[in-house]
Amino acid sequence: MDWDYLHRALQAACDDPSDEGAAERAVEAAEIVASAAGEPPDELPADKREWVETHGVPDDALVELACRAMKCVANASEAWHDRLNDLRYRLGDVAAA
Repeated sequence: MDWDYLHRALQAACDDPSDEGAAERAVEAAEIVASAAGEPPDELPADKREWVETHGVPDDALVELACRAMKCVANASEAWHDRLNDLRYRLGDVAAA
């Protein structure tokens, strides 16, 4: 996994938010972006935490893409909308900083 992989996963969700596989990959990518930007979830798996700690802070464009991708996915269904409230909030805090 690298920054390009995260970008591709997030862009795929913007392109087709109804694709469940793309949505799952984008949510995982957005969690990593939020975590690397200083807004991790309460429980971040050890392998993801290690990646975040060794790859630095994402650029603003990637944070904005993560916000946009999560909005697209959340709008695709009510189930996604409810599931992504916390992540969208954390990404919004990062983008506003």
